[in-house]
Amino acid sequence: MENNLADLRELGQKLRAVQRTLFRTRYGNLLGLLEVQVQIPAITALVQYYDYPLRCFTFCDFQLVPTFEEYAQILDMPIDKVIPYQHLDQPLSMSTLSAIMRLPARDLEDRFIFEDRKGFFLSSLAEYLHQLSEERDWEVFRDVFTLTLFGIMLFPKTERFVDNAIISVFIAYRTRSESPVTAILVDTYLALNLYNPKKRTRMTCCLPTLFIWLASHFKERVVGIKCLVESIKL
Repeated sequence: MENNLADLRELGQKLRAVQRTLFRTRYGNLLGLLEVQVQIPAITALVQYYDYPLRCFTFCDFQLVPTFEEYAQILDMPIDKVIPYQHLDQPLSMSTLSAIMRLPARDLEDRFIFEDRKGFFLSSLAEYLHQLSEERDWEVFRDVFTLTLFGIMLFPKTERFVDNAIISVFIAYRTRSESPVTAILVDTYLALNLYNPKKRTRMTCCLPTLFIWLASHFKERVVGIKCLVESIKL
């Protein structure tokens, strides 16, 4: 995952100060999360204390759970008067996606995979993002970059691939203002429930969010994250 994020950080550097401000206004703290250097040993140590039956982290004299409000603050996505993402099990609207990405239907179909799995390869999205940056079309760049972040950072299910389900979450957020925060938190719990260090499985959730949550509770004991935690005012 870290290699994928390194590629995205390079793309994110194309956004200058004004564009980054506009990006945060529309899409919260995704650029900030992208810059987080996740300390895997800290995550691994934390997961040892996850209590599967209770769905929480159990320590000697206290328990901790990531909450909706904490995740919303980390992501900088307000939850007041916002509808959570609602999976409607409807086919992806290619016309809506075409309008967001500003790609004619034929060009979109050339980039979109329709076989056994539907979606975009990271290489295809990155190529288009480089093209948009050269054309200085920052409005579309922000949308396509956010779509890419949804697939690679927020919901990293398949290596270097943004699938149909993740695209649906992004479209619901982009067009209907349905918050993805609940989905990200649920995905975290699912990853914790499935994680098995003995079988050497890997955590497949938004690790930067989980790491910042960890750091907000143990910031004096996790090396190098004190400033980061204070900067987002947790």
